[in-house]
Amino acid sequence: MHDTSSMFDKLAQKREKIAKSVIDPGPKTEPKKHQRKATGKRSDPNYIQVGAYIPIELNKCVKRQLVDTDKDFSELVAELLEQWVHSKSINRLID
Repeated sequence: MHDTSSMFDKLAQKREKIAKSVIDPGPKTEPKKHQRKATGKRSDPNYIQVGAYIPIELNKCVKRQLVDTDKDFSELVAELLEQWVHSKSINRLID
């Protein structure tokens, strides 16, 4: 029967020997990626991303209409929210 401690010692020595024989290639230099200037609403501090759950069919209809009008979803949502806020402001003045 083999002594397990000597087996592990042999494995550890073998591993050290292999580790010493491997030459460290140094830090890898990755090719630089061309970064472009951040533009658009995502990088504009005046905008924030929000989410909402709407019915699938409504979303499909809205997308079709937006293609025909050359508007994007963000513009439509902003326009509708502005109208809603404006109507609430007027209702407060009337009440």
